[in-house]
Amino acid sequence: MRLTAMKRAWLDRIDPECGFRLLFDGLEDVCFFAKDARGRLMAGNRALLKRFGLEREEGLIGKTDADFLPRSMAEKYRADDLEVMRSERPMRRMVELWVNRQGVASWVVTDKLPVRARGGRVIGVMGTIRDYGTATPVLQEGDELAKALAHLRGHFTEPVSVRELAESSGLSVRQFERRFKAAFRTSPREYLMKMRVHFACERLRLTTQSITAIALESGFYDQSVFTRQFRRHMGITPLRYRRHYED
Repeated sequence: MRLTAMKRAWLDRIDPECGFRLLFDGLEDVCFFAKDARGRLMAGNRALLKRFGLEREEGLIGKTDADFLPRSMAEKYRADDLEVMRSERPMRRMVELWVNRQGVASWVVTDKLPVRARGGRVIGVMGTIRDYGTATPVLQEGDELAKALAHLRGHFTEPVSVRELAESSGLSVRQFERRFKAAFRTSPREYLMKMRVHFACERLRLTTQSITAIALESGFYDQSVFTRQFRRHMGITPLRYRRHYED
């Protein structure tokens, strides 16, 4: 018997009620999820329930990302789900912003794979979410993008051009943008905007500074631009975010 056939035969013998997937419950720093083709959550481990502020899995089943997350995030995650199902290919190591029920924004690394029925038809998606700090580094030591990423993290509140980042990596602008998007599943400019919005979330929650002051401190030199970018990434305006999540 071929090894792949041996594996399939063994997996087919597993009782679907045996809780094979519950091994994920022992991984406190890894969220596991599975959704059907309509985007409804069908399974989640304890780490995911904790992220959503839930006690039991029953509070998760049948809900969608829109029931727990800001609209723009939910729409982005749904678009990714649809692409995984359409292409029937995994989407790996996506660096994204995540917001918990308390409004705390954090960086996560997400992996998504198609879920197939026994006949091979794709019927949903499953995946994992890990905190960026505990995940395997997206960039390996010595990667050309490492200097650019370090510069971004140290200067994201200042004017930063893609050309400047490309030069720090020893790449052309075109090469840099292509490499960056392949590594982080987003453009350098979008990554910069997410960093600024993430910083602004903390300032909105933990300080009494004015919206204008926070916009300037976060690297936005126009409050209207700040409000537009914040709403695009978080689904609500900075003022509504503060009122909803203020301590």
